[in-house]
Amino acid sequence: MLDALVDAAPLIAAFSTMYLAALGHSVMEKSGILNLAIDGAFFFSTGVSIYLAVALYGLLTPLGLTYPATTVLAVLLTGLFTAVIGVFMAWVLTSLPISHGALGLSLQFLGYGLGIMAGYPVRQSVGSIEPYSLPRDPVVYGALLASSIITGVAVHFLMEKTPLGASIKACGENPHAASALGVNVLKTRLIAGALGFYILGVGASLYPLAWQRYWDIKSYTLGYGWFAFTIALAGGRNPIYLIPLSLVFGGLLEFNIRIMTMLKISADVAKLIPFLATLGVMAVYGATELRRIFAPPTSLGKPYYKEEKTV
Repeated sequence: MLDALVDAAPLIAAFSTMYLAALGHSVMEKSGILNLAIDGAFFFSTGVSIYLAVALYGLLTPLGLTYPATTVLAVLLTGLFTAVIGVFMAWVLTSLPISHGALGLSLQFLGYGLGIMAGYPVRQSVGSIEPYSLPRDPVVYGALLASSIITGVAVHFLMEKTPLGASIKACGENPHAASALGVNVLKTRLIAGALGFYILGVGASLYPLAWQRYWDIKSYTLGYGWFAFTIALAGGRNPIYLIPLSLVFGGLLEFNIRIMTMLKISADVAKLIPFLATLGVMAVYGATELRRIFAPPTSLGKPYYKEEKTV
């Protein structure tokens, strides 16, 4: 069993990264906020996570909190920093007459810049971040897999079985009707933004600290946030349906070198496979009944003005 976990560690890390990022994105969009900042938020989280991992190691190790506890703490704290972006998005897009797309894309590029500011100096000073990554231990990766699944089940329960979940979905379907029924739309969306981006930030922090185990200034061009966006779209933003999709996409991203060897294709073509899969999923989604079955919230991306009576 332990040997199997060691062999599956890269796939577990890939799955957890993509699943948590897609899960957090889904919570945000369930409230009606179109999250086009996802790739910038993803990259921002990777830069912040390695900064915190290195800084906390140097700061807390002399005080008795040693590695890998400092890395785990860095992962959890990264979520808090990323949650600030979600809260800001939710407040602006609920309180002000601003386009969801314009703000989201602006925050995407801001996230790229802030991620570089956080991660690049650390990358220059320490070189490899391998010593600060999560240890290659079957117990660690088993716990990572279990905690990811448990988080998804908890979010599913929250959305389907609690008044808060009902309020979040009501805000996504018709915020005016929700407000008329007594739902505080701004407060609900702030909670969804904080929770969704916290989960997204934790997932993205696993990219350098558990999956790739390195960080590079050019990695923001890879578009891993958009993979999470596709997973959430194709899975109807449902925490349960996201699990197999995250496993498939995580596997394609992790094993494209093996795919290259098996199919005897060039490395450049192999790198295109996950992107081609993304296009394929989007095409299937748009051309089949999945578009109706997994339809987005009715008011997703639509400006909400409290003074108006209709969306």
